[in-house]
Amino acid sequence: MFPLHQNPTGSTLDTLGGFGLPATQLPPLGNFQSLQRLGAPTMPPGGMVDPALTQMVMMQQQMNQMLLGMMQMLMTLMLNREGGAQSTGRQMGHSGLGGGGGVSGSNGASGSLFNSSQTLGAGGPKVQKLIDAALSKQGTPYVFGAAGPDKFDCSGLVSWALKQAGSNIQRLTAEGLHKHYANASVSKEQLQPGDLVFFWSPNDRGIPKGQATHVEIYLGDGKTMGTDSPKEGAKVEPINWSTFIGGARPPELAG
Repeated sequence: MFPLHQNPTGSTLDTLGGFGLPATQLPPLGNFQSLQRLGAPTMPPGGMVDPALTQMVMMQQQMNQMLLGMMQMLMTLMLNREGGAQSTGRQMGHSGLGGGGGVSGSNGASGSLFNSSQTLGAGGPKVQKLIDAALSKQGTPYVFGAAGPDKFDCSGLVSWALKQAGSNIQRLTAEGLHKHYANASVSKEQLQPGDLVFFWSPNDRGIPKGQATHVEIYLGDGKTMGTDSPKEGAKVEPINWSTFIGGARPPELAG
């Protein structure tokens, strides 16, 4: 960063990195090892160095080092400020997907609720009604077997939201919904907002692998709306791919 240059006489000059300070002549290497830094004098013929001159040179060295340190600090601050401005611009460009508030995910990082404008490319008006209805119940208590309107279990919430969107489906269990929409199944790669997503976990209800123990509504971007815990109630959370067994797209909501 601070280049050394040779002057015509062969002495070394330190230009202080081109910051506009006058060049300081340095003696040839090996001539005076204890003061082989900025402006060190050569050994006089008598073999003695003037103490006052030596002290002055050392003070000059310290001042030069301080100036260099201050310049480096100033350049670092300028670079950091420029980088921070660019980062802020990127964040503003990507913030508020659809203009909504923060996501109240499973980590509880945000206190605001997920809203329907944050879903990715939701289908027609019936699909939007399904999503809106489900999201309107965020924070509603989980009660096993309940189907609303002020408390739900997982399949109760999905069945209730489907009815609000115009479906004539009756209240079904998670596996009941799984079987009902067997002919409308979609893969993980085909999932769209408004699709139903089914899961299987070890359970004490005798439900074997391949059948659904849980159901939620897919919102897009790897998030779902559902309820499965009395401690948390209905909420938006990242999908648990490790227990995912399939999805379905209710055909009555098409168009």
